[in-house]
Amino acid sequence: MTFEYVDPLLKVLKDNKKRARHDYEAEPPCTYAAYEPSSRTLLRNWLALTVTFQLQAPWFSKDDLPFHVLDNPVHRDHVFGAPFMPASSWKGLLRWAARMKTGLLAHLEANNNTLNDWHDSTELVHLFGNERDGSEHFQRGALAFRPTWFDKVGFEVINPHDRAKKAGTKPILYEVVPSGATGTLNVLYAPAPGTAAAGIDPQNAMRLLCDSVESLITEYGFSAKRTSGWGIATITKASLRWREGSRDGKLSDLRDEAKKLVGGAA
Repeated sequence: MTFEYVDPLLKVLKDNKKRARHDYEAEPPCTYAAYEPSSRTLLRNWLALTVTFQLQAPWFSKDDLPFHVLDNPVHRDHVFGAPFMPASSWKGLLRWAARMKTGLLAHLEANNNTLNDWHDSTELVHLFGNERDGSEHFQRGALAFRPTWFDKVGFEVINPHDRAKKAGTKPILYEVVPSGATGTLNVLYAPAPGTAAAGIDPQNAMRLLCDSVESLITEYGFSAKRTSGWGIATITKASLRWREGSRDGKLSDLRDEAKKLVGGAA
């Protein structure tokens, strides 16, 4: 099978990558439709948290396509072609943010940057589950996540500098979701029956969830290269929905509302 048969652009990429890259940068796919899934009826004791944000710095996660005109293409949905963040990535990063909220940084500083003797809190395990380690004690978390699709793509250049000459060495081009683009995080809290009897404090779990979401989006960042400030965003809208109603407002207000819904007045 030839490159021409699969896609004419792949033939250009094989023969002249510089030209293919130039053509792609000249007319990149710039905007995409929103692919937010429709909401379904919630069951009793379930809560749906929706957080809309606007990027203040580029977002990037590298795609795994074998052929692309760029060395660093942004991660895309292979069906729609739109840049997106998978649900599994949200879960992993929010688990990390929740650990930071429950003392992970102090633990790393005291244990030579290792997770030796670290134990997740009961609320954290309740929300995210425990990690699969081959044992029979695997517990699934109460949270379910949806992917986030973005509506724009752009380009950023990182130019590493030589420490002696103080000059750029070789610019590296990245395809990114640019600053100003918007996205939505959708989290469903769907606890198993009998959670309260299992020794879990649902109010503390709600506090941990909302605080972790806010810190991840506005402080830590949720992008590759977030140590350089990528993936920081501003929350523009938040809403909480349950079986009998819904409420919009600040994330801190929704946190208090969620605590009341799962366990009485805060």
